[in-house]
Amino acid sequence: MLTLTRRVTFSIPVVLIAAGMLASAEAQDAAATNPLPLEEEGALNSLAAPAQSDTNANTVPDSISIPKFEDEVSETNAPAMPDDGAASNTGEMGEGDIAVEIPAELAPGAGQEDKSKEEIQLAEGATVEEEVAIEDSIVKKIEDAPPSSVMINAKDILAKSQQINRDGDKSTLATRTEARTFTFSIPAPRGQLLDRNGYPLAQSRVAYYAAINFPFLGDEVSDAEVLRYAGERIVHVNRILGSKWDLPGRTVINHYKERRWVPLTFSSILDDEQVASMSRQQMEGLSLHPIYLRHYPQGKTLGHVVGYVGKRPPRLTGPIVNDENMWRQGMGVDGLEKAFETDLRGKPGRTNVLFEADGSKVKEDVLSRPQPGYNVVTSIDLEMQRIAEELLEEKVKRGAMVIMDCRTGDIMAMASNPSFDPNLFIPEISQEQYSALVEDPDKPLYARAFRAAYPPASIFKIPVALGFLESGYISAADVYPCPPAWQVGNVVMRNWSKDEEGYMNVVGAITRSCNTWFYEVATRAGADSMSYMATRLGLGQKTEIPLNENSGFIPSNRYWLDEYGYLMSDGEEAVMSIGQGKVETTPLQIARMMAAIGNGREVLKPRLVLQIQDLNHEIIRTFPTEVVNNLQVDNYSLRSVQRGMYDVVNAGNGTGRRASHKITVSGKTGTGQWKIANKQNIAWFAGYFPSKYPVYSFAVIYEGEPGEIVGGSSKAAPVVGEFLERYLTEENYNEVRDVATELKELYGEPDGEFSYRGPVQSIFRAGPEELLIDGELTPVPNDPTAVPRTSRDGNGLFDGIFRRRRR
Repeated sequence: MLTLTRRVTFSIPVVLIAAGMLASAEAQDAAATNPLPLEEEGALNSLAAPAQSDTNANTVPDSISIPKFEDEVSETNAPAMPDDGAASNTGEMGEGDIAVEIPAELAPGAGQEDKSKEEIQLAEGATVEEEVAIEDSIVKKIEDAPPSSVMINAKDILAKSQQINRDGDKSTLATRTEARTFTFSIPAPRGQLLDRNGYPLAQSRVAYYAAINFPFLGDEVSDAEVLRYAGERIVHVNRILGSKWDLPGRTVINHYKERRWVPLTFSSILDDEQVASMSRQQMEGLSLHPIYLRHYPQGKTLGHVVGYVGKRPPRLTGPIVNDENMWRQGMGVDGLEKAFETDLRGKPGRTNVLFEADGSKVKEDVLSRPQPGYNVVTSIDLEMQRIAEELLEEKVKRGAMVIMDCRTGDIMAMASNPSFDPNLFIPEISQEQYSALVEDPDKPLYARAFRAAYPPASIFKIPVALGFLESGYISAADVYPCPPAWQVGNVVMRNWSKDEEGYMNVVGAITRSCNTWFYEVATRAGADSMSYMATRLGLGQKTEIPLNENSGFIPSNRYWLDEYGYLMSDGEEAVMSIGQGKVETTPLQIARMMAAIGNGREVLKPRLVLQIQDLNHEIIRTFPTEVVNNLQVDNYSLRSVQRGMYDVVNAGNGTGRRASHKITVSGKTGTGQWKIANKQNIAWFAGYFPSKYPVYSFAVIYEGEPGEIVGGSSKAAPVVGEFLERYLTEENYNEVRDVATELKELYGEPDGEFSYRGPVQSIFRAGPEELLIDGELTPVPNDPTAVPRTSRDGNGLFDGIFRRRRR
């Protein structure tokens, strides 16, 4: 019995019909121009609108054609062209930015470790373009061969093999045994990533490859003839498009022998002009191969948060087997693309296709339609994000900015600079581009906002001050001196000011950022009061956002005892009190801490994703606000710290006046020694606004150049001031004001002695108003009053200094 057809079942994505692809793409493009507005706060239903379809959410709707195999390119079936859609300055420096340094023997070693693994993590998932060896190049073989006026076709090859009958009937015994029926997997459109108002951050669009569709060339066809058939078509396309595409000869031979029923792509993604040129070609075996391709319409905006799709499997070789997937679909490599891969990828459909031996399609039956991926609605406000990134690019060569909702923990903006455009990795990145990104000294792939851990410097004085008050070692009324220097043992540690500042309470110490005041109180209250409150406020631990983040570190007496065999010394406690030494935090952690200080009630889990939606805008699941800790601190202690932060920005002698705006801002500046060997310092400004009933918290960090003198007041605070200037349009200002009014009605006015402008006062000797100070650390070489001591081996900031006995 003679079998004319043989049924083979396997899963293999198909060439897509242009009409179906464009229907989906046009619907997605509509989202970029017609987003749905955010629903009322607390009603987490349909926060943003998916843009792929308005019909059945479970499958690709009937109005979108199921992708099918295409014939050769011609004028009649040419697809429509898809619509792609889509310097630094530092500012002036204040006198107060030049302060004091920690004595050399106490210089921090933290922050200098090699972070190369973290910095290139994104790039490791990239699909890099393959290179074709010259000795295996089929294009070179064709170009080196004697020129021929006629391109070879299938009938020529079959005639040579004497496998075609006299009248041209292709249904001979030899060809009929080559007929095939396959079951293909129909790829599902990947779901979208959206901002909170429905603006698209990641979409699937239509793209095209140039491909070879091999007909049956005979059982006895030689490898040379197969290579010539493919090579002539690639060379022809290269000539009309001015390209240099190529394929290894072994790839072509293996494909023809084992998988010629599916297209063999040989180009990179075609642009609009190339698609138009290809669509005018009428040539046997040459086709356009349309696919779903990931597209990031916002470019490099949110690149670190969105991540990208990459790491496609290698081109398949060998005989076709059951459940094989030949379409090299990428997976999420990093960011939200990776974290929500299961939700975004969708479920493929299936179709049976019967082929004649010459490669032409006879029949196609759709078994199941693909189910598009779900849409992921983020907490990001694209307007805030764009302004933050613009400001970082203008004013901060390397740094980050985070903005968070104090009420819900929603991350409104999370920007790192420099950034990168995830479109570079789609569908694959060139080796030159890949190397440039990885080797760039500014580390554009490094998400500084949540992957970089820095010494918090004087930002850390906020949890430290609250810890002092809550420990009972001091009260808000207690005053301590703020001298220009403070001595422990034979080591002198200095304040930023060379003048005697007089006596002050905790409010004044925060406002003036007096280092020596904190040195003195730290040795009285001890390390545990500082580490306990810092940990309670979420520092030194991961925030549990769905991204790979740095945990930072908060040292404690327990750690010191386990690591070094003794408790922290007075000197080590003093340096910890100003956020140096082993203390490390991320900008995201600082923004969360400021949200807790601002709302005065709760430490919230930062929320980066609000909802998962299907194609019909129906909610699949939500991510509610989560409370990590109830703050539960004394109201007077809290008001004292809040008042100090208010005076930092609004008092005449505060260190953050460059952030002042028509809306009240409370904050804290910070300048820290970071990479001592390179003489690199960092500048911080963090806080919240409005001051009385905070709606948003923020954190900004500025990485200084080697040798650059930086300060929180001159480098970081102006970024916040400019952000407020750009963001607080009349509409946005009124919205923030209305929310603050709602908070007032909800929680009431602080009463009695705890009134915001009540008896909690700053006690200090006022300095010159024109002096813009940070109260932080700037190297001052060869201080003769600081007596260095040889430290023991190790990376601890105070290793071997003032060592206490085990107790």
